[in-house]
Amino acid sequence: MNKLNITTKLRFMAAIAPAILLIVAAVLGGAFHFFGTMPRAIYENQYAAARAAEGMENALYKMDWGRTQPDSSQIVMDQTRGFIAEIETARVHIGSREQAEKIEKIANDAKPLFEAMRTVQPGDDSLEPRLRDLQAAVADLMSVDDADLLATAGSAESSARTMIAITIAGAIAIPWICFIVIVRLSGGLYADLREIRRRFDALAERADSQSDDSRALDEALTRLGFSKPNPMLAE
Repeated sequence: MNKLNITTKLRFMAAIAPAILLIVAAVLGGAFHFFGTMPRAIYENQYAAARAAEGMENALYKMDWGRTQPDSSQIVMDQTRGFIAEIETARVHIGSREQAEKIEKIANDAKPLFEAMRTVQPGDDSLEPRLRDLQAAVADLMSVDDADLLATAGSAESSARTMIAITIAGAIAIPWICFIVIVRLSGGLYADLREIRRRFDALAERADSQSDDSRALDEALTRLGFSKPNPMLAE
């Protein structure tokens, strides 16, 4: 089985660094795009869901307050429309199964309650417990939305740490490792070529230094930077 020669090893090590840097550049480009679009994605999803839950809560409080006002029926009707609109917004921005279940429970509980509120007489507190339960359900949804937002932020932090590790390994550590390996390989090659030149000169003094093979070997060593020592410098 043929072993890798020194030239192949050097070329292989020299090719690893740029290849790794190309991969890292592609990964970093994707990461920059991901982190660049994340604020908008959070605003359009998690934050929008949280705002929808807050809108539901505000509608319920206004509805509770409006039941004691002279135009209570109109206030309840307006806040009912607003509450339903916020539910539809929340459905569009569902991010987890738990959110979906809570939104559907709120919608199912709200429909009969709102129908009853439109017919109840002012000052009748019989629906108060059901209204409080619905407010509690909305508060639970808001807690879930906050947890989802924190989870998204935690995922972004984890992705950032991963990208930092990839950058350090791919853009710094691996190129330097390749550089060190090339230096060691070339250092060994330098020592071997210098020894070849010394032994060749010693053999040339005892043999025919004008042969084609000798001249070819001498020229090859000279091209590699190991020319024959200058006798004047040796003296």
